[in-house]
Amino acid sequence: MRILFLCLLVSAVSHAEVKLPPLHHVVDVDVPDSMAIPEKFPLNKKGQIDCKTCHGVKDIEEIPFDEIDRDANDFFKQGPYPKLTDLCYQCHDREVNKRENIHQLLDDKGELKKQKCKFCHVETPDLDKEYVREDFEFRLPPQKLCLGCHLKTPHLNANNHLLEVDDDMLERIKKYELEHQVHLPLNGKSITCISCHAVHEKGVLDIHKAEGKQVQDRSLEQGIGYEKHAWNSVVQEDKKSRLETLAEHSGKEIDLSYQRIRYEVLLRLPAKDGTLCLVCHKFDL
Repeated sequence: MRILFLCLLVSAVSHAEVKLPPLHHVVDVDVPDSMAIPEKFPLNKKGQIDCKTCHGVKDIEEIPFDEIDRDANDFFKQGPYPKLTDLCYQCHDREVNKRENIHQLLDDKGELKKQKCKFCHVETPDLDKEYVREDFEFRLPPQKLCLGCHLKTPHLNANNHLLEVDDDMLERIKKYELEHQVHLPLNGKSITCISCHAVHEKGVLDIHKAEGKQVQDRSLEQGIGYEKHAWNSVVQEDKKSRLETLAEHSGKEIDLSYQRIRYEVLLRLPAKDGTLCLVCHKFDL
């Protein structure tokens, strides 16, 4: 019985699968007939994808993960690549695999793409009905809903805004909403991403109602746009020593430039002229 158990144990260990790191492509898989693999990305003898298909590091399969130099020029074949997806698109079709913008909710005829609503809503709301916040059921709590797609810090100072407002600020927000007929939704007394950002493409909600008012200077396909500004030289000088320190600690050069917003999308009020900021904040000039 002991001998049999030992044999089974050795067999199990010898066939144990190596645990691959996150975001790693599956290996030892056949390539679909519809996919053309470039010659510079060789398959194994079985015509399958393995380590040597994507990686140029010699004997990479024998090197422990934590000892592999991921910054080496030959870590990826034909690399390095500015973005990881640039490697993926050597074989995969860029347009077919492009992530869909779930905020683009209207089709070419201006009709609602109802299925898209369910990325955030449990059920697609009826646009002909009147709702209050409590009527909606979301797939995640409002303060976490955007993190299913977006980074936790999508822009500078984003996290600094996700706080509960005091009574004075709450009064200013409610007063502004009433006077200007706009909607700046809070989660109780807490600011969330959607307090400042509109989430529905312009025209999904009635633009004559507070909930439907928003800033959209151009299409969502084009997105936000920036332009160069003379203030960049001041910012560069101000950040110079800190960026040098950061580069020294991280081992990477950090390039930071200052640009002004020219085109805004999916905002409840203009931010480039400070209108949005002044709803909550008071400045003594």
